[in-house]
Amino acid sequence: PITAWPVVTRPGFYRMRCLFLSAGILTLTFHCASVQAPNKYDNCEKITVGAGTEDFALSPDGSTIFVSSHERRGWKVPGDIFAFNLKSRQVKKLARSGEPADLFFAPHGVDVFSQKGEKYLYVVNHGKETSDPDQSIVIYRISGDSLLFVTRVRSELINSPNDVAVTETGSFYISNDHGSRGSFWELMWGLKKSKLTFCNFDPAAPQKEAVCSVAAADIGMANGPLVRGDKVYLTATREDAVYSFKRAGDGSLSEKTKVAEVAGGDNLSWYEQQLITASHTSNWKFFRH
Repeated sequence: PITAWPVVTRPGFYRMRCLFLSAGILTLTFHCASVQAPNKYDNCEKITVGAGTEDFALSPDGSTIFVSSHERRGWKVPGDIFAFNLKSRQVKKLARSGEPADLFFAPHGVDVFSQKGEKYLYVVNHGKETSDPDQSIVIYRISGDSLLFVTRVRSELINSPNDVAVTETGSFYISNDHGSRGSFWELMWGLKKSKLTFCNFDPAAPQKEAVCSVAAADIGMANGPLVRGDKVYLTATREDAVYSFKRAGDGSLSEKTKVAEVAGGDNLSWYEQQLITASHTSNWKFFRH
């Protein structure tokens, strides 16, 4: 069984711990009425990182959280990746090196992958402009407090990337949240034009070009993929739904099943036997954001 807990996380970095429970106690007197509610942040900790925090990924050993940061309201200022050490409680901005000269860093979704003692960070990266056609997945090798550029994956099937989920082999799924990047009508009317893309890739052989294909189509704003065993989970933000798929060895998907209804589901995380998603409970506020 899967329990979906809606978690409102914007602005700020409150994910993972904040399972909001609100309750109101109405006290009536002859002269006034008041509502008293417990502080819903009592069990939450605010972690200050960069502006425009969008996604995070936990390192395989559970020691570090990697956070993507890009202030999209001031798009032309490049973003950064921050690391939060869970033991020391320290936040560090990670230096990046080896990138192509034309790479503008506007990170979105992230995931971490470990193979033969090496750790890799996969980053959804946008172009210099909001609707720039240059969309990609940038892959770095994690070395201490630094990110060493490995490669950049581009494909016509990575047209409006939102989040990325890496498999046990280093191949990955990308949610494209629009069929046509930046389409106002898709967002407003919840049109099922978006898709989930699968890219067959080996980070140990970055010189080999990734081979990408459509894994699932006709989704109302695909978001937050998560790989778990032979399952892939995906939120459909404008369908208010979370879906599961059965995953084959070649990355293809079948048996699409709605496993939860969540208002405006976003990124996904797994904790013990629970699937946790952020939730945009107000469409109006989401559109304005």
